[in-house]
Amino acid sequence: MSGQLWLAAILIAAPSLLRADLEEIKKEPDLIKRFERSIELAEAQAKVANTLVKENGSRTELMRALSEIGAATNLALESLRETGKKPAKLTKQYKKGELKTQAIMRQLKDLVLALGFEDRPAAEKIRDEVTVTHEEFLLGVMTGK
Repeated sequence: MSGQLWLAAILIAAPSLLRADLEEIKKEPDLIKRFERSIELAEAQAKVANTLVKENGSRTELMRALSEIGAATNLALESLRETGKKPAKLTKQYKKGELKTQAIMRQLKDLVLALGFEDRPAAEKIRDEVTVTHEEFLLGVMTGK
């Protein structure tokens, strides 16, 4: 199997594998680890979504990847909040969340521009959700409250 075909096969299978991972991540008892794994999942799904758009992949898989991005970034923020600690005590995690969601927002901005008009509203909705989550991480970094 050539390198491109192998990569395509992995990317097509990845969303279904990552969906199972999101459910597994939700079961993680360590909230900091849950945050880490969630934000990594969101990054991975953003890469999958961009690849699907570039390679003219499945619309269904794209919508699933977009949905996972929103769910994973929200889970990351919720996990930090569930610790009960103020953001000032979790500065490293809030800063990481802020930087990662900022990168995801940029990827989603480019993705929205690359999509056809019929698919843009779904991508814009997820981009807006990630923007709100990013602002929450940033607020935690800036105020520590």
